[in-house]
Amino acid sequence: MHDLRPDGKMVSMKTKAALVEEINDLIAAVGDKLEAAEGDAERDFMAEHCPKRLEPKVRGLPALSVHLLTHIAEGPVSVVGLAARSGQLKGTVSKHVQRLVEAGLVERTPIPGNRKEVALEPTSDGCIVNEIHRRMHGEIRDGLRDFLAHYSNAELTVITKVLRDLLATEKVGVRIAVPE
Repeated sequence: MHDLRPDGKMVSMKTKAALVEEINDLIAAVGDKLEAAEGDAERDFMAEHCPKRLEPKVRGLPALSVHLLTHIAEGPVSVVGLAARSGQLKGTVSKHVQRLVEAGLVERTPIPGNRKEVALEPTSDGCIVNEIHRRMHGEIRDGLRDFLAHYSNAELTVITKVLRDLLATEKVGVRIAVPE
């Protein structure tokens, strides 16, 4: 399929099916690229920006533990509350909280009148790690903002619509449900 440009030259036009296939491949490739680059670069950033004494702790913690620390820093919370706040399973949260406690980044304190639950709060070292993590995500946002700045408002509007629509879809088995 071909189309005529304003200057009179013919250009090749992809079919809708070919464009959809290319988008599908690109989404998978971008996901793979971001996922692969994420772990070590994030750990390196945090290790470079924290006090030397905290570097082994930062390098040894899984990313989920650090993200849970961010949720804990929002205010005292129980393990059950943290599971709800983070959207993770209670057992998963409990395992990561134990790692954070062992690393000296979170402390458990009894909740008055409740013998089963404890409140989780960041220690002073936990606050330092959380602040570095917050700054790192700011750097990530700034990089994405700089990358997207070279697109026009019209192009960004289309990208925004596609991403919102994609986010609003549901999966049925392994397929994305087509909106009706």
